[in-house]
Amino acid sequence: MELSTIIPAYNRHPLTVRHVEECMRSAYLPDEIVVVNDGGPPELRDMLSGLKRNVPIVYARIEEDILWGYNMACNLGLWLSRGAFIALEDTDHVPGRLAYLNGLHTLRENPGIDRVAFSRKIVQIADVAKPMEEWTPTGSIGPNQMVAMLRRDVYLRLKGQDERFCGSYGYMAYDFPYRRDKILGAKTIKADYYWAVFGDGGEPGLKRGLSEKNRELYKENARAGKLHSVHGILNCHYDFERFPINA
Repeated sequence: MELSTIIPAYNRHPLTVRHVEECMRSAYLPDEIVVVNDGGPPELRDMLSGLKRNVPIVYARIEEDILWGYNMACNLGLWLSRGAFIALEDTDHVPGRLAYLNGLHTLRENPGIDRVAFSRKIVQIADVAKPMEEWTPTGSIGPNQMVAMLRRDVYLRLKGQDERFCGSYGYMAYDFPYRRDKILGAKTIKADYYWAVFGDGGEPGLKRGLSEKNRELYKENARAGKLHSVHGILNCHYDFERFPINA
């Protein structure tokens, strides 16, 4: 299996479903789409199972509702996926038609590149009901740490994301990139091809800025060169199932 798309999701189910629909319209189809419901309401399962699917969907739901348990959701998505390349996304960051095609081409043709980070065109939520070809960009923003295509072995060599950062905003912006870039020495190239959806209110309870606990954990990792949490990964309870192609 070549490409797995991983979408951590929480309480924005209509947008998550719309995101999955756009993945299934890509110029290059992923081999599977893994959606991890990070402790949110269970209705997402039926919404996804009711879709016409030209790509198999793996649906998982974490039992624990830990706000910003994003690291657990990413780790679980990787655990359940099988692709040699991973498109790690987010509910409100939607791949353009050429994102997978161009990202895979970059990684296949450049063995020294480990990761493609994507800049994003901004689209307002009111536009998202239209076909993507009719979306009107209202601005643009550079890459972030969540939205990227990377080689599976990079994630495995890093032993996943540090789950001690779950529950606090700022988790991924410091820990995972530091270990990836400074310790592992992974190489990233920047590209375009994604959309960022604005205007739906975002995740509830979002607190911008890095918590004091997060700062201490980041400093600890930086000083000690730790590769992962002492607790390991997948510190959660979950169920999952696979929805086959039906279209």
